[in-house]
Amino acid sequence: MKSKMLFQGNKPGMINELLDKLFGNEDKPNDGSPKNIKHSPNDIGELLSLYHDQNHLVTAMIMNLGKRKIAKLSTGILSVDSAALRFTTDEFIPSDLPELLGDGTKVQFSLTHHGVRHQFDSIHIQALPSDSGTHHVFQFPKGIEQIQLRDAFRVKLSQAHPIKVTLTHATNPAITGTLADLSSSGMRIRIDGLVTPKPVRGEIYSSCHLVLSDGQPVVGGARLMHWQYDPDLRISFLGVHFENLDGTTQRALNRFLTDLQRKQRLTG
Repeated sequence: MKSKMLFQGNKPGMINELLDKLFGNEDKPNDGSPKNIKHSPNDIGELLSLYHDQNHLVTAMIMNLGKRKIAKLSTGILSVDSAALRFTTDEFIPSDLPELLGDGTKVQFSLTHHGVRHQFDSIHIQALPSDSGTHHVFQFPKGIEQIQLRDAFRVKLSQAHPIKVTLTHATNPAITGTLADLSSSGMRIRIDGLVTPKPVRGEIYSSCHLVLSDGQPVVGGARLMHWQYDPDLRISFLGVHFENLDGTTQRALNRFLTDLQRKQRLTG
């Protein structure tokens, strides 16, 4: 009942602020950011399969008939049917808002992959109750727009001199790996073997700790945005978004990345 009242209220600014605290506020593209739109069904199917294979956390904005955003949710893609031009998502979080997802409802999906924002609109076809919650079937979008985020360029880190990363969870064992790439807003971590228990997209790590090669410690919280296990290499990759970095740490991280990019351009 509380959730229903939340989205029927007349204070959209307050609602968006609360939702951002729940699901995080994704990087937003700056004006003039380079854009690329994929229209081919084959390209769209490949991108949707990528989001599925890498267990991406996907933000979903439900739109009403006036194209106004009335709810901000999160989910993940469960399956892709390229022949039928349909895809199925996991249960939406919050999960108690079925009245907002009727047949024909437009949903605006978005996620960030390697410093590029992917976004697309899809039409809801049907809800499928299951033991793991209600799944949702959508039409393929007409196009998927990709926008380079100017403040999220990622720098690859050499594994010759690995930087150790530790993620601490409230209930699960700590995870230790090495830094694969880094941006001002997050990083990708390389971990030997399969992480157990299996990671859950969107979950929060209470502490993320690493020491950059210049001696600067980076300590804060982190949210899991995507993860993938490569059975051939027997390596897991976790993509996390930094949470609650203090200003001093953020500025030091930005300086480190700028210096690293400059060095890589000189040697590359």
